[in-house]
Amino acid sequence: MRLFLRLAGAVVMTVLLALMIGPQAEPSGLIWDKAAHFIAFGLILWSLGVLFRRMPRVIAAAVAIAIGGAVEVIQSYTGRDPSWADLLADILGVAAALLAWAVWRGFQPREAFQISKRR
Repeated sequence: MRLFLRLAGAVVMTVLLALMIGPQAEPSGLIWDKAAHFIAFGLILWSLGVLFRRMPRVIAAAVAIAIGGAVEVIQSYTGRDPSWADLLADILGVAAALLAWAVWRGFQPREAFQISKRR
């Protein structure tokens, strides 16, 4: 199961980055664009968590946000428009995914959660 999750995480990360960096096929509506960034960066944080299981989630969140900033810079070289609003949507998506992870774990650190599951 871990191998499957890691493969899924790698595929999700690769597809999302390709979609964000590649040329834009057609302009989308403002709301959909921001929702797509929000969802994509929640999935990027999940992918980082699956691919790098021992990485603290706060560090993974910082890496995901850095990826969002890098994507915005790279977009200016691929014929797309970089946007602070996109970066804000990225940050909010990471924050929502981090909050969902914390709620799912019962706000316990990873070690405490694993011990409580064994009992």
